[in-house]
Amino acid sequence: MKIHYLLAASLLVLLGGANSPAAQIIDPSELSGDISLTLKRGVWKPLEKQEKLVYQDITLDLVCDRAKCNSEVWAFAPKFNQADHQGMVEVSQPGRFWNLDAQMQISPDPWQSFQGKADYSIELRLHQNQLIGTYSGTFNSEPVSGEVKGTIRPHWLKPVANHFPIRPREHPRLIFRQQQLPALRQKAKTPVGKAILAQLRKSLNQKIYYDGYVPTGGYHAAGHCFLSLLQEDNQAAETAWQITETSMNQPGRRLLEHSTVVAGVAMAYDLCYNKWDEERLKQVSRWLVSETELLIKGTPDKGWNPNPASNWNARARGAAGLAALAIMEEPDEFFQEPADAHRLLKIAERNVKRYLTIGIGDRSFGSEGDHYTTEPWILSIIPFLQAYENVLGQDLVEGSNAAWFLPHYMMRMVGKSGEVSVPTYGRHRSSATGSLFAVGLGTVPERFLPGVMWFFNRHWGEDGDRSFGIGLPHDAVFALAGYRDDVIPQNPVEVLNRVLVDEQKGFYAFRNRWQDENDFVASIYLKQDIPKGGHWSFPDAGSFRIWGLGGRWATAGEASNGKQEDENVVLAPEKQAGRGAELRFFQESADGSGVVSLQRYNWQRSLAVDYSGASGVPGLFVVVDKFEGEEDENKTWLMHTEGRVRVAGQRFTIQADSGATMQGTFVAPQGVKIAVEKGEKGGVIKATGGDRFFVVMTVQKGAAPAVEVSGTGLDAKVKVGSQGIEFRGNRIVLRSLND
Repeated sequence: MKIHYLLAASLLVLLGGANSPAAQIIDPSELSGDISLTLKRGVWKPLEKQEKLVYQDITLDLVCDRAKCNSEVWAFAPKFNQADHQGMVEVSQPGRFWNLDAQMQISPDPWQSFQGKADYSIELRLHQNQLIGTYSGTFNSEPVSGEVKGTIRPHWLKPVANHFPIRPREHPRLIFRQQQLPALRQKAKTPVGKAILAQLRKSLNQKIYYDGYVPTGGYHAAGHCFLSLLQEDNQAAETAWQITETSMNQPGRRLLEHSTVVAGVAMAYDLCYNKWDEERLKQVSRWLVSETELLIKGTPDKGWNPNPASNWNARARGAAGLAALAIMEEPDEFFQEPADAHRLLKIAERNVKRYLTIGIGDRSFGSEGDHYTTEPWILSIIPFLQAYENVLGQDLVEGSNAAWFLPHYMMRMVGKSGEVSVPTYGRHRSSATGSLFAVGLGTVPERFLPGVMWFFNRHWGEDGDRSFGIGLPHDAVFALAGYRDDVIPQNPVEVLNRVLVDEQKGFYAFRNRWQDENDFVASIYLKQDIPKGGHWSFPDAGSFRIWGLGGRWATAGEASNGKQEDENVVLAPEKQAGRGAELRFFQESADGSGVVSLQRYNWQRSLAVDYSGASGVPGLFVVVDKFEGEEDENKTWLMHTEGRVRVAGQRFTIQADSGATMQGTFVAPQGVKIAVEKGEKGGVIKATGGDRFFVVMTVQKGAAPAVEVSGTGLDAKVKVGSQGIEFRGNRIVLRSLND
């Protein structure tokens, strides 16, 4: 191996410090897992119109077991370009150092045609569970060298027990395997199966959209193919072909929209495979490989966004992965030139993984908000995750940020007037409900299934509206395949905590129970771990939501403006509003109560949620805001609500259609001026009069309890029923939580 030992040794001393101990013998078992190595200044590109090279870091990703690694290595250098780079690696058995040689083909992307070949010799040692070391080598014949830092994480992919590899030309394979078809036909004859098929036929009677933000032709074709499979209906397969052919001839206007065309056609191809003749299969397979290449590569115009956290990336790469899985192991004659489905799948998989790691938090809160997060999951991400497991026998969900997707929304959804809704964050103020669960039933980890089945049945299944969550036709295929009658449903309180915390993104949700439309759900978003560039970003940190007793007391503002005045915050200068906040305090209780405190720049906010009943009401909520060093002391405190608002002195009262009320009392500032303006779905409460706010809100049916106040400002002591409330330092203190 071509190791520049003197350079490596000197750099290793610098990395470890002057008093660094000698490198220890490496135990090969410690070199097991998904290993990522970042090579500082490992690639370069010429600076336009200058004779100067710009160097960027590159990260090599290896899969290893006891220091033995897969020969295939992949890399990503996001500041260099947006492509994934493929190569080969050779590794030595470790002693005091671990040596690797990697040969990489650096690929171009739609914005940059510059490419080349890199050769790296890498020397590493273990230090405090991290890999550190040096490398030397060349990129396009120019010498490169520098530091290497690496991480070792448990293997993301988990083998599925009792998996049988797919056979060439085995279909169906994506949503379910061929050997499952007889059982599905029997399942379709049960009361649940009949209800799902009735909803499928209903969805197939909906208008087909071949354009718009979500072209639906492919999903309709997949639904007809499913009926053809279940009922040996050749006419359904013929109808599916006509829709598929039309869909292929009407691509989406951008890759965002085109991704749904590809995803739907891939599922239709899989389900109708044994109903269509060879010429039709060749036509579709050739189309799928070309469109998968397009979704992988991207386009250089404004109609494409490849950034990892973007819903564009999620929709496109999920669809690309689904299509690659559909055409794997197909005969060579199906394609006009050799198709490397493995390469296409690997790049799609890597992009989906980056989306799940960067755009989605550890409890499945999405940085772009609910609409931009849930839509890709239904249209392509969940179908890809399920197909990946079926085809390759590898689980991408368990142990990843994807595992919490259904539990996350089960935590936040509340029923009202036959509808199940989410107190949304993000643009468009909408979030998928039943269809998310219909598509996700077969993907959610087993440990969550009892709670998920209880929730699903209660709202959309046999005990609910019997829609089984089916909106688009492909939902029905997933619902029938994923519905589990062997799982004993349990109230989610037996499966989940009443408090959900996404530490990565800074999202906190508090729920008192799972019972009916009177359930309480409160939440606050700190806007932590904000991905850099290329995605929709939330307009402010610290906004909260409060629903309960059938009322939507603190909810989202205007639908799509994306401005801080559409949030429940204290208005700040625009340059501050876009910043995220940091957690300063968190406390939770088994009954779903809790306190969260945050700080951003010179603003402190603390939110307390109390379901203990000590106040004499089922829901008590307290918000304290404090500013330091601001020239403008006359701040505006905002809260959007769907109820009817009355104002009297220091108080406001919100009346909901359910008959419940929220009473809010401004303990501070004294002499507050409360105004109510008309909002999109209700009113907007605006309070001014200072830069320190102390607001106590109770939700009840019947008379509101007395709010007793002694002292002034943020030093005041408040009593509601037997509940004591104070603000100390940077947090609200509830006596019932601290007894």
